[in-house]
Amino acid sequence: MYTTYHTMDWHWFQRVHSSTLHTIVDYNRICEEDARLYGDHVMVLRDNVIKINGHYWYSNGFPAQNCAETDGYVDVRTGKHYDLNGENSFFKAMHK
Repeated sequence: MYTTYHTMDWHWFQRVHSSTLHTIVDYNRICEEDARLYGDHVMVLRDNVIKINGHYWYSNGFPAQNCAETDGYVDVRTGKHYDLNGENSFFKAMHK
């Protein structure tokens, strides 16, 4: 049973990993690998990235970020998909 959660979102991933890894396949793989760093009581979530839509440029020397289309979250360990809100949210699943 999960008692807390940790989200490895798409934006975070791009900040901490090389731009050569900014693909959906690498994102999913690295999130699965990083989930091993957390105890079994932690629900580890990632954005369910469906499509990469292009770049967003920050000012002041920050690197470009890939904008992505998402449709909720995925529990990295189980593969279960959760909506952003509603009956199938991960908050409700944690408190069952």
